[in-house]
Amino acid sequence: MEELTTIELKIPNLGEAESTEIIEINIKPGDTVKLNNPLIVLESEKAAMEVPSDHDGEILEVLVKEGDSVSEGMLFAKIKAKKIASIKKETNRPAPEEPTEPKQTIKKEVIAISGINAGPAVRKYARELEIDLTKINGTGKNLRITKEDLKNYIHSSKEASLDLKTYKESDFSDEGKYSLQKMSKIRILGAKNVQAAWNSIPHVTHFDEINMSKINRAKEKNNANPLAFMIKALSETLKEFPIFNSSLIENDQIVLKEYINIGIAVDTEEGLVVPVIQDADKLSLEEISSKVKELAEKARNKKLLNTNLENRTITVSSLGKLGGTGFTPIINPPDVAIISMSKTYKRLVLAEELDIMPIAMSYDHRVINGADAGRFMVFLKDILDNFND
Repeated sequence: MEELTTIELKIPNLGEAESTEIIEINIKPGDTVKLNNPLIVLESEKAAMEVPSDHDGEILEVLVKEGDSVSEGMLFAKIKAKKIASIKKETNRPAPEEPTEPKQTIKKEVIAISGINAGPAVRKYARELEIDLTKINGTGKNLRITKEDLKNYIHSSKEASLDLKTYKESDFSDEGKYSLQKMSKIRILGAKNVQAAWNSIPHVTHFDEINMSKINRAKEKNNANPLAFMIKALSETLKEFPIFNSSLIENDQIVLKEYINIGIAVDTEEGLVVPVIQDADKLSLEEISSKVKELAEKARNKKLLNTNLENRTITVSSLGKLGGTGFTPIINPPDVAIISMSKTYKRLVLAEELDIMPIAMSYDHRVINGADAGRFMVFLKDILDNFND
């Protein structure tokens, strides 16, 4: 007979998040759980994530409740299960050998941008408050931006924000019947992020159309979906135009990334989540398609890990199945661009029926100019129009 002991269950590594909220508890004292059964569901600022059981056993005590804020290492339950020693013995395997070759460090090229005349103190203050100095007119010597200019800008922004204030429940109390619905943490953060992105980034959107006829004929043969073709083509295009695979950072510099990690916007019940396909340029069409399905399923089932959401370099948002003739996506910082895909429609051209898909790319005009955007889209369009299976 196996010897049982009481084991403490603790909150796992949360990645970059310092704390998270418990939005669902799937266990109660007396429940029998199996290995990998979901115990609780955590909702961070990026996604909802299940915490699975590492043991077969009986829940003795649950020490948290829904809505509690927790951090890594906090005790949330106790379980009666096989002794830790015997578990370790069963799972004990020799550690993999360390690679003999030293890891290569990717050198990030940094480009300086001129045009903002401000001192270090003003720049630091603006960074802390996430204020775009390009929107401020300097009144100092040689049009230098002073602390007073910054304060005036903050004051005027606060006054302007009064026109965008949120409404109160009482504003609608006399208008008819209504109900209240609490927004999920993901939706709340998403709303704040898109508002901040829209206010701080000078968006420009470039529109085009893709002839998807060859791709639609080849997608079954290649065991891939249209989004996979876009990600594959986008990976190749980013290698030719690395400025689109960059981020604008402090001290007016651009980091050109030598890795290509493409985020895909996934609609879930809790809100929009953006899992990331790591090293997309190194994957085949079939591998990309499999990753898209896997990550979308994980997002909708609250099984994403923090590692599934990190290190994105650009984002693709597709509304292909939901209709619409086009839309202008909002950039997802620290990206400098985002691609949108809309529903494919039929067009008759010289007696030939073509499958046409509208696409758009919003880009950060502080980093990318219109000519570069035009060349980028021509290159991307050429790959997709002329796909050769």
